[in-house]
Amino acid sequence: MMDDSFQTDLFGSLASSLWKSALPKKEEKTPHQISGDGTVLFRYAERLKKSIRCRKKFFENLYELELPGYMKSEEFYPVRELAAEWARITFKRKTVGNKEKSRELLSRIWKATDQILADMGKHPISGSTKFPPIRPVGKVHDLEKVFSAINETYFQGELQARITWSNRIGGLSFHTKRKDPLTGEEVNLISISRGYDFENCPLYAVAGVVYHECLHIVIPPVEVNGRRVVHGRNFRQRERRYIYYEQWIKWHKEVLPKNIRMMRKMKNFW
Repeated sequence: MMDDSFQTDLFGSLASSLWKSALPKKEEKTPHQISGDGTVLFRYAERLKKSIRCRKKFFENLYELELPGYMKSEEFYPVRELAAEWARITFKRKTVGNKEKSRELLSRIWKATDQILADMGKHPISGSTKFPPIRPVGKVHDLEKVFSAINETYFQGELQARITWSNRIGGLSFHTKRKDPLTGEEVNLISISRGYDFENCPLYAVAGVVYHECLHIVIPPVEVNGRRVVHGRNFRQRERRYIYYEQWIKWHKEVLPKNIRMMRKMKNFW
């Protein structure tokens, strides 16, 4: 037999749970994020596109930074850390040096933002970015894996570079030096023609062109009698050390032009 106290507890608990379930649920808020050093609290506002707002909570010795909503994702972690550095500078004494540092950080924040959005396949906020989108994974080949193998095999893993499929419809692959939008440092950028990203392209051919562009990093152009020499004797000798050199050159001359012509005809190739 059930005693009164048990019945009261039973129905009281049941009624309580039913009553709570009938209440309107509170809207879940996006959890806040904290900077790496724990001094800056990030909040997000969907209405913001290319602006950030900052205030200091003096009693808590904490900065509160409001960022655009698209910066919540993990890809924007480096940008959030730059923004945190900017926030700490903002409340320092308004010296010439601090003002210049603040402007520099803001410039880096938005350049890095544009770069990350471009890498994600989205339109940059400013509408353009000097550093091209980095998209190493193609329809057939993954350039990061190819670069890593070439780097370890021929360069003892010492080369530092970023590699991507080119956005151009053409047969040229190339190496350039660009400023990294996140760090401001000069980096090696290798762009590979998408004519190599076909089913008919063997791995040795992709590796051959990646090796060729890597050589441009270790053997830069030189001036000889007022003439710029890009592929000198030393370069050509080193190039022939690639184990599949002959096969790559044959594919490059015979098949790549056909792939380029096909790309130009295909409207939805990208």
